Amino acid sequence: MDKNIKLSIVIPIHDMKGGADFLWASINALMDQSFQDFEIVITKAGKMAENTNAGIKRARGELIKVLYLDDRLAYKDALKDIVEAMEGKEWLITGCSTNFSPHYTDNIETGNNKLGSPSCLTMRNNKPLLFDEKMSWLLDCDLYKRMYEKYGAPVILEGEHVVMGIGNHQMTNILTDEEKKGEYIYLKTKNDNRNLS
Repeated sequence: MDKNIKLSIVIPIHDMKGGADFLWASINALMDQSFQDFEIVITKAGKMAENTNAGIKRARGELIKVLYLDDRLAYKDALKDIVEAMEGKEWLITGCSTNFSPHYTDNIETGNNKLGSPSCLTMRNNKPLLFDEKMSWLLDCDLYKRMYEKYGAPVILEGEHVVMGIGNHQMTNILTDEEKKGEYIYLKTKNDNRNLS
């Protein structure tokens, strides 16, 4: 790991309508940041979890900030505020345009996610936990549960730090009800088995 880089911005990309416009908006917001000690890691490798993991594995910075293709930073000091809030911490969740006051829920593994999308996540690059590559919809719920069990509650940075790209291109709107149900059952079984061991 290159200790000279403070932050890695992981942007997993995939084919979506307007994807190029989303990407340029995200990169322009990054170029306008007051904090500039970062690298941008763009990946395109399989489904969402696999793609994000590919970026995490390539990240060289001390910290890793996930930023999905259709999301962008909300203001010029967003990265500065995130890095400062991460001091001595393992993971952080920021507020976003759809949730200014994120919080952890004890039943997050049921899909009750009040923390937000992976674009709200920043974590330390010290053998970081990875997303379960069998998941596309509840992948954040699963990762957040495992991070909570390993590190305790995240640092919460309230307010709008990330602007979410809301639209019919999101997994919530792409996956069928049957696929969502299958993922819910998979996650429940996974957590039940972990609780038994």
